[in-house]
Amino acid sequence: MSAPVIAAQESIKHRVSALISEKFGLDEAELLSGVTFDELEIDSLILVELSLILRKEMGIVLVEGELKSSFTLDEAVSVIRAKADQA
Repeated sequence: MSAPVIAAQESIKHRVSALISEKFGLDEAELLSGVTFDELEIDSLILVELSLILRKEMGIVLVEGELKSSFTLDEAVSVIRAKADQA
């Protein structure tokens, strides 16, 4: 991966972790530790809300089910980044 691609992924990663932390009251350090959303008790409703926030704030359109509770933050960021590249 090139340096700009890695920087873009890190930027999205930190924005998404900050959104989850701010909007849903979860510890950002836990999100960054590599545990799954399931393990953090982030359910599908929170993921749908996150998708709506990403659409509104960043113009990234995710369809229902693209973000899974079995994902880690890094896995979710990969999906989000791919969608951002398509926009």
